[in-house]
Amino acid sequence: MIKLFWNTQNQIEPTSNDPNKEDVFDYNWGVYHKKNSDRWIFFLLSKIKYKVISSLDELEKNETLIIIDSSVEKKIELYTKLRILCSKIFLFHLGDETGIFNCTPVYNNCDYVWRAFCTNKYFSYQNLECLPIGYKSGVSYKEQNEKRKYKWNFIGTPHKSSRHDLLFQLNEIKPSFIHKTKKFNDDNIIEVQEMSQILSSTYFIPCPNGFVHPETYRLYEALECECIPVVEDTYSYYDRLFPNNPFIKINKWQDAKECISSWDIKKIKKKQEECIKWWSKLKLNIQNSIQTKFNK
Repeated sequence: MIKLFWNTQNQIEPTSNDPNKEDVFDYNWGVYHKKNSDRWIFFLLSKIKYKVISSLDELEKNETLIIIDSSVEKKIELYTKLRILCSKIFLFHLGDETGIFNCTPVYNNCDYVWRAFCTNKYFSYQNLECLPIGYKSGVSYKEQNEKRKYKWNFIGTPHKSSRHDLLFQLNEIKPSFIHKTKKFNDDNIIEVQEMSQILSSTYFIPCPNGFVHPETYRLYEALECECIPVVEDTYSYYDRLFPNNPFIKINKWQDAKECISSWDIKKIKKKQEECIKWWSKLKLNIQNSIQTKFNK
């Protein structure tokens, strides 16, 4: 039997509320991943038959385990024990945006690993695939009866010079929707249903790099809501992750002004359709690839 255990939120519960402490940081991120990534991961696993378990005590010897986890570099002992108990272990590793931790001891105990936030060293791993971080749970396309309301939008934290430049360069292009937050995941964040409506009412979504890594939820939310992503072409990352992708790639935000401001509806619709077809095919390919690994 294949059993699935979601372990990102099962960190040691901290005794402090200080967000700068390591145990508090890990715990909060683990809960965040469970809340915001579950629908994406379950969607990718929709071709696999499994039973969700709430505790590893429900796992019997020689069963196959799907485990969704974060902060795995601190759980080497757990994975060593699971290797003895399970016939196969398939890990979905979320988080680790910086890529600074040595995850090899854990990965070596798994039959296969899918991890988000890939860096150069992981592109060559034998038992690992890079996984898009996906969209926040609940974000989905909302059907539009008329043409979209906004040419572009920005929802998030302008925490880097690139994001400030984005807002400066595109400021005069109207109509637009801008919602700034002071920090990631703060109290002023737009809820996913409202965000879905706003994204579905927008043609172009500028996708600046994340705080550390190029990938952010924003890219995949744009694709899920049938928008056109405009990405920063940092080290040609997206061409390496997704060869032949249809994104609009720019080196500086000034370069994005022409397409956002002057493309006519025919050209926009053509690029939209290209993105929709590409995204649908990519999701299906990932599902099929995952299914193949389980059938070996």
